[in-house]
Amino acid sequence: MRSVFDEVRSMLVGLAKSEISREQAADWSIARIREGAPEYADVPHVWTALDRLGGADLKTGVDTYLHGRLDFEAWLREMDS
Repeated sequence: MRSVFDEVRSMLVGLAKSEISREQAADWSIARIREGAPEYADVPHVWTALDRLGGADLKTGVDTYLHGRLDFEAWLREMDS
């Protein structure tokens, strides 16, 4: 069985490698946050990463995103530390 850490990490890896879209990552994350699942909320670094994924598709302009690949890679490094 896959752990919640592995699930969230997999989404971060996919996002950092452009294997999934910002929108896919954000939608997946927001669904988990809305569930309020304790298995996510009880692990602070997992919850932080989940929260960040939820904002992966935030825009600052019509075609400009708030976060980019370098941010996604930094989030992944932080989760792994």
